[in-house]
Amino acid sequence: MSTRSYYEILEVETTASDSEIKRAYRKLAMMYHPDKNPEGAELFKDISHAYETLSDPQKRAAYDRYGSEKPQMHDPYGDFYDPYDMPDMQDLHDMFGNLGGQGYDHRGRRPPQPEMHTLDLTLEELFKGKKMRIKLTRSVPCKSCKGLGGKSEVLKTCVECSGSGTKTATRQVGPGFLSQMQVKCDACKGSGKVIPEKHRCRRCKGKCVADESDTIEIVIKPGSSNGDEIRFPGKGDQDPRMPARDLVFVVKETAHSYISRYGPHLVASWEIDLADALCGFSRDLFVNIDGCALRVTHSGCLSSDDVLRLPGQGMVSKDTGRRGDMFIKFTIRFPDKKKWRPDVDKLRALLPESKWKRFDSEDAKKLSDVSAQTIARDGFDKLIRSEQEHARRNNNSDRYEDMGSHGQPECTTQ
Repeated sequence: MSTRSYYEILEVETTASDSEIKRAYRKLAMMYHPDKNPEGAELFKDISHAYETLSDPQKRAAYDRYGSEKPQMHDPYGDFYDPYDMPDMQDLHDMFGNLGGQGYDHRGRRPPQPEMHTLDLTLEELFKGKKMRIKLTRSVPCKSCKGLGGKSEVLKTCVECSGSGTKTATRQVGPGFLSQMQVKCDACKGSGKVIPEKHRCRRCKGKCVADESDTIEIVIKPGSSNGDEIRFPGKGDQDPRMPARDLVFVVKETAHSYISRYGPHLVASWEIDLADALCGFSRDLFVNIDGCALRVTHSGCLSSDDVLRLPGQGMVSKDTGRRGDMFIKFTIRFPDKKKWRPDVDKLRALLPESKWKRFDSEDAKKLSDVSAQTIARDGFDKLIRSEQEHARRNNNSDRYEDMGSHGQPECTTQ
């Protein structure tokens, strides 16, 4: 893995938006994909790993705080201890200077982290907006025993932790190095108190919490973007000694088969026939994300480098309600060469005259008359990769390096 940061790998700023990160990833992935650039296989892995982290709001937040290495150490008592989950100097000042103040409870603990869930939504759903009612079950302090696990008069101090709620666990972190850490006591679940089995609450069986059913309505506003959050304060699980966790749903845009989103704009990739590219067309191309079929009219010649712009056919803005534009990129479909038998003379008479240079004796010593053969593009790519691999095995990696990097020939208009 590269020593560069994920932001450096994707060539974006640390303040980059989700759409900027997605756009950078697509650009670099196309450039370094092993099928197109075998030499970029390792870099492609780094790019994919960086995007996997930065495209997930929860993973990105963790990366921004901890970096790429965030070890989780398993202690002998069954809990996971995060050695980086330590307060910084300002946190320590707040904790000890104002014990129980904002940011920490009376025991100096951080408030509970929110519960994060992903909502997979299509472009069509993000365009129109959506309402969902979800039934959920969450843990809340048992009402029968008020979160104590039993009657208060039978509570006893936990002998495992002497009532502190924590234990000291020792773990080897390197040859000759031991690390001590405080972990939650598994006997009393961090409460410092235990209750004899015969006196435990009948409803929660001494667990201090019970399940509670609830229904929430999630409203996805039209024009919502990948990474948007819908937060429900206090709707998550709750420990008896802590406030309830927030419930957070994160929007995740699923890939569309032929449309990509770039902020308020949409980009579609479509294929047209050679006749349409040369003569113009008026055709029903595809159904847009608003459910309307797009009948597109274009006059004149269209090359594979041209992009058509359809004003007001893009994504709706969540803030203004206005729509962006739709852009269409084309690939030209040539006739089946095995079936198409054109009148070559008539066709040449209609097309612009081809201008070719003829070589004379001053340009070359002699003329070689060569008959060309057609091979499939994937066959050519396979041949080049085979030769590159052969050259690498023979310590001659530069021999065919340039051949694989040449762009493929394209049809251009004259």
